[in-house]
Amino acid sequence: MALYLGIEITESQLKAALLRTAYKKLVLEGVFTLPRSPSAEGITEAARGLRGLVDQALSTGRPGQKAPELDGVFAALPGNEASLRAISLPRAVYRRGDKALMAELEGTVPYDLDDCLVDATVLGGSDPISLYAVAARFARVEGLVKALADAGFEPREVGVAPAALGELAGVIAALNEGDATVIVHCQDRRAELAVVAGGAVRFARTLNNLATPAARERQIRQSLAAWLASGGAPPSMGFVTGEEAQLGADALVAAGLDAERVGGLPQGTLEFGQGASPSALWEAPIAVAMSLRGLGRQKFLDLRKGSLAVSSSAQMLRERAPYLAGAFASMVLFWGIATFARYQGLTAERNRLEETLASVTQEVFGAPITDPEAAMSRARGNRDEVIDPMPGADAYDVLGVLSSRIPETVRHDVEQLDIQPEHVQLQGVVSTLQDRDRVVEAISQYACFPAVRPGRVTSNPDGRQRYTLDIEFRCPGAAGEAPRGARGERPSTERGGSRGGGA
Repeated sequence: MALYLGIEITESQLKAALLRTAYKKLVLEGVFTLPRSPSAEGITEAARGLRGLVDQALSTGRPGQKAPELDGVFAALPGNEASLRAISLPRAVYRRGDKALMAELEGTVPYDLDDCLVDATVLGGSDPISLYAVAARFARVEGLVKALADAGFEPREVGVAPAALGELAGVIAALNEGDATVIVHCQDRRAELAVVAGGAVRFARTLNNLATPAARERQIRQSLAAWLASGGAPPSMGFVTGEEAQLGADALVAAGLDAERVGGLPQGTLEFGQGASPSALWEAPIAVAMSLRGLGRQKFLDLRKGSLAVSSSAQMLRERAPYLAGAFASMVLFWGIATFARYQGLTAERNRLEETLASVTQEVFGAPITDPEAAMSRARGNRDEVIDPMPGADAYDVLGVLSSRIPETVRHDVEQLDIQPEHVQLQGVVSTLQDRDRVVEAISQYACFPAVRPGRVTSNPDGRQRYTLDIEFRCPGAAGEAPRGARGERPSTERGGSRGGGA
């Protein structure tokens, strides 16, 4: 759910429409009208009064709870403070941005464009591109933005009142029927007129000084004639709104529209909450249209340009700052809870292990010990020396014994040698059995070969004898004996203890 506020400024009033969006629903929660004095201070004062009305509407049905924040504010500049017109530009020129627009609008608007903000929306066409452009004095737009911001309603976008009427076509299907549809909003002896064709505003202007029915009829007739002169189709439907809607309807009929084709603006897909009624569109259609910009369905005229521009990301961050702060605080809170729970779990595990260590040491040593280092030292007999984990002899020692102890007078070939941690199997070839016995006798003198058992003997075709030996590989002695000797000599048992050899 999102909440958007649309604001319309007139010479004597500030109007606002509060829109709530839900899944496939658009609900007007309230329409507010406040008087204002004709100055920037008057806008700020009226907007401050609007703050109370909006908070009250948002708090309805939520007793004791803080009113939710708005998700976006959109305001419309009065039509008499902007110049609107349809133009066309080659696509290559249009890509140059606002400078190309200013060059095209030069001499066609009653302002010095160096002091103006310009914008345009694309109406169609490939090359040249049809555009609907607006130009407004920078000071006017800046004053409106500042006046609303001082009251806490900084607008995300600033549109133009008459063009905003056509933006209702997005939710009111009747505005898209026929070749062209005219909308007239009449109030305060003025009228905002817009012509919608193809779902977009093609023509819009503000009519002033409508003090008499004749003046109203004349200006509406002239406006429709200007639309037709620009190549537009005759309007097939007319809709009127505002406090002087009936006078506007009479003027449309007098301008040539069939009376049966002129009427009030339908509500379309809009629904109305407790603070609004179907008359909301009659009272403040421009404010309603501006609130619909929060849907982000397409780009509309926006005068927040240049130094007044605000990036959508920065605007969204400002609008969502309270929610982001709350989310960050929640993350920190849950991180703290998780960390504390982990600490408590580790503490409980440490206490359990200390109790187990104390129980074991009490049983073994007759006194509880909870220090792991002290328990380890006690288990080792308080010995400070470092025990070398290397075995007393290894495979290299076995190779050294075979190469150094077998007599040189014996012709001996090794066909297979398998060295295991406590067992060595040798398969060799000698000339005679006596040579085999001499090999057995020689290697039996090695201390780590406590048992040498001859195996089966077979004769080769060349008359030599193939034999096998099963050798027990285990170094005797305990730690503290002489240091380990050189390869082929008696190794030290200082490192090996009672386990002896190893590969």
